Amino acid sequence: MFPILPAEHPYRSAIMDEVHARPVEIVPQTCRLRRLVVVMPARPGAMMDVFRRFEAFCAERGVGVPAASTRQHSFDTATRHVTWEFHTEFVTVSWRTGLDDQINLPDDLGLEALSDGLLIGAMRIDVIGDRTIPDRLLPGFNLASLCLADIETGNGQVATDFVPDADQFTRFELAGGNLTELRRSIICRRLLEVETYRTMALLGLPLARSASPELRVIENGLTALMEGLSEAVTLPAVQAALSQLHALLVRSGQLAERLDYRFAASHAYGDVLRMRLAGLRESGTTRGSTLTHYIGNRVDPGLATCRAMEKRLNVVSGKIERAIAMLDVRIGVDMQVQNAAVLDRIAATARSQFLLQRTVEGLSTIAISYYLLGIISYAMAGPLGWLHWDKTMTLSIAAPFVVLVVWLMARAVRRSHTPETLK
Repeated sequence: MFPILPAEHPYRSAIMDEVHARPVEIVPQTCRLRRLVVVMPARPGAMMDVFRRFEAFCAERGVGVPAASTRQHSFDTATRHVTWEFHTEFVTVSWRTGLDDQINLPDDLGLEALSDGLLIGAMRIDVIGDRTIPDRLLPGFNLASLCLADIETGNGQVATDFVPDADQFTRFELAGGNLTELRRSIICRRLLEVETYRTMALLGLPLARSASPELRVIENGLTALMEGLSEAVTLPAVQAALSQLHALLVRSGQLAERLDYRFAASHAYGDVLRMRLAGLRESGTTRGSTLTHYIGNRVDPGLATCRAMEKRLNVVSGKIERAIAMLDVRIGVDMQVQNAAVLDRIAATARSQFLLQRTVEGLSTIAISYYLLGIISYAMAGPLGWLHWDKTMTLSIAAPFVVLVVWLMARAVRRSHTPETLK
């Protein structure tokens, strides 16, 4: 009896596919590799639109339509091998030809599908069969930025200067004569990715520089506002300061909304870049810098600038929030003091009304009793004369009882109008 396997995890297939999502393509001993890096618009569905246009191109050329979940798709034309890679926010188009190919932008790559994108990077790698870079190839590089390093523990060599040529392609020379076919292919891919992620990692730097003046305005506005808070002693002044703080908070929030994603992406690309550089296993030469050292001296300060901008933005946002909280507390205390004063006035007014009501009730009782005794004296004049009772004495005796009855009636009327009775 065979054992029964547990149910398959819903993510198992995706995890297995991830291992082979971007396979290494075997590179011959001599060839020319080119790559374009195109950033797509930051709008919903932009990457799906590119993929649909690329599908239409593949169907039209008969080169095989990629599956919906494809992130890397390769096809062959008459003279070149082409590979498209789809990333989160950019697309790379790479193609391989012979060393004698001089066409930088051929018309059979499907670049029309990237019509709404923006070119951010272009590179060319010439793979040669030598173990080291021949001296005849070095004069084409800029000596001030020349990188010439041994790779794969001395089994190969790479050279570049990171200076775009007349066609805006950054040129690399790779001598991999002592590398195996697989290692040569892996190194080529890593070099392509080094240049790709170098440009993507620095994409946040211009944004950081352009946002710095706006952040400085927010910081200066907060400083001036905090210095003037000591003079805001009245409730209208405090409320005006609170409104200004809310305006600064909105501006800092809008700035953070523009910067957060770009900076987070730059840091992620920087981490990938460092891993790709470490995978080259470089060692220095006497004729130029290593890629790791040269790129680190340029990319790391750029990423540090982005981190500094993030820190400044977080600090100023925290200061604004604390100032708003402080003013909210102050306004709350002022409102409580005002409410207490109002309640005291209401209580005093209520007591005055209560005393006035008691006074009115007393005077009313006396007045009603006086008129009631007058009515009684007229009403009882006949009976008192017939009984031969003294009228004055009779009214004197009846007066306390009349006053008591009137007072009890007034009290009963007052009780009938209390809130408990009205419920």
